[in-house]
Amino acid sequence: MKRQAMVEERRWAQLVRRAKGPRPAFVYGVRTTGIYCRPGCSARLPKRENVAFFASRAGAERAGYRPCLRCRPAIPAPARPRPAR
Repeated sequence: MKRQAMVEERRWAQLVRRAKGPRPAFVYGVRTTGIYCRPGCSARLPKRENVAFFASRAGAERAGYRPCLRCRPAIPAPARPRPAR
């Protein structure tokens, strides 16, 4: 399997798991809607053949995708508060 295909398969697995994190390593675009999301977005899971992966929000926007209104990937995630000592 080629390296790019392996990377995409790992990203797809994270998408299916709804992997959440303060700074995701990628965003994904849905070709049928023209929207891009974070991997942890609660929107309905798209069909695999309709998904394009991007290393950054800027890459998705250059490709013509617009940010999701549900997960708001264009807005940086807030920093996690530190527990009180």
